[in-house]
Amino acid sequence: MVSRLFIIIFWSSILHSCKPHKDVVESAPKIAKTVPWQFLKFSDRHLSKHQDTLYYEDKFYSGYLYDLYENNDTSILKSYFNGVEEGFQKKWYPKGQLEELRFYINGKKEEIQQGWWPNGNLRFYFTAYNDEYSGEFKEWMENGLLVKCFHYKNGYEEGSQKLWWANGKIRANYVIKAGRKFGLLGYRICENPYDSIIQK
Repeated sequence: MVSRLFIIIFWSSILHSCKPHKDVVESAPKIAKTVPWQFLKFSDRHLSKHQDTLYYEDKFYSGYLYDLYENNDTSILKSYFNGVEEGFQKKWYPKGQLEELRFYINGKKEEIQQGWWPNGNLRFYFTAYNDEYSGEFKEWMENGLLVKCFHYKNGYEEGSQKLWWANGKIRANYVIKAGRKFGLLGYRICENPYDSIIQK
């Protein structure tokens, strides 16, 4: 267990990835702070979280947190500096394939954020700056069908916005310019066109 975790951290610090993936993008122009090589399990009784800040006893926690599946494979690996997420954050499925890859600076999402389905297909892909959506935001179903393609500027929808139903039919297709919507909104009773299949 410890040796596998050490290998994951070692290669993550050098290559920013414990294993290659054809769709993994791990280039981040902003530089994360150097996280101390201290490792604790999420279940450590000395850890506590208040609002968005993680503490070890009464001090900000700086180091890595990990959790394991029953077979001792790593399920999640997060890094913190002064109590908030810093650098790459990773989650794996039970069979070892990457589930999520995120990047944080000072506890806020930065740059490319990615997720995959168990079969390896992309689940979501978006970019964030200072914890706000920026640019293209896409989501796919497990079979590879694109169900969402939105565009953002400074955290707000701007430009072309499209949603599809699970059968591939268009659900919403509109454009936002200066805060005004033009096009097919796709509203139905008890349904919200802004609903996401994934909570971000």
